Amino acid sequence: MKIKTLLTSAGLLALSCPVWADSQVTVHALTSGKTLKIEHAQNLAQVVTVSNLPAGIWWQGAVIAEPQATAVIQQQYQKTLQQLNAWAASESVDQAASIRTVIQQLQAIKVTGRQFVPLDPDLVRTRDENNPRLEGRYSLWLPARPTTVTLLGAIEGTGKISWQAGRSVRDYLAGRERLTGAERNIAIVIHPDGSVQQAPVAYWNHRHVEPEPGSIIWVGFSSWATPGEYKTLNEQIVSVLTHRIPD
Repeated sequence: MKIKTLLTSAGLLALSCPVWADSQVTVHALTSGKTLKIEHAQNLAQVVTVSNLPAGIWWQGAVIAEPQATAVIQQQYQKTLQQLNAWAASESVDQAASIRTVIQQLQAIKVTGRQFVPLDPDLVRTRDENNPRLEGRYSLWLPARPTTVTLLGAIEGTGKISWQAGRSVRDYLAGRERLTGAERNIAIVIHPDGSVQQAPVAYWNHRHVEPEPGSIIWVGFSSWATPGEYKTLNEQIVSVLTHRIPD
């Protein structure tokens, strides 16, 4: 079952704009490192169907963002890091080391004001609700089709892992030691489209959940290890990860 994450960036892409609304979209083709500008697109369909986009785009992992939402999520990102550092400063040596490991992982990512809308041209063109008008500046990231999943959190052996068809989240976690204070019963899958799914992984609640290529598997902190003033940290981290700029 997919679950909603804590999203603080406003949904600013769908706008009730007049027909003369103007936009500029900066496209980052991550496979080639090149950028291009799309000027004066009035709606999303005019962006995702433009003729000079790279061939073979993996639309499921593409990300479109706008500046105001980027400012919001970057503020949330910095607040999350600050809270993690404050928590680490008040903990035992082992727990603090676990927290600082997560801090290092988060410091290695970049976030943007992702707008949670479909970007596949077939979905955008065939449903009006998927084709909002555009006004202002946007950034569009087009990543390469991945062959890995990324393991993050309070666990050993984090980083990119080769994706294999049929493997469950529990399979990817097998043999990796949890760090002090880690959640042992539930992992979180952040799919390439930004949706979030719980994956029960303990022997008593295991459910077969297969992450897609390009997914993040996040192992958070358990509720018993997290002090009351930091109870929302897991949700905040998941929200940050849904706004990650793709590789």
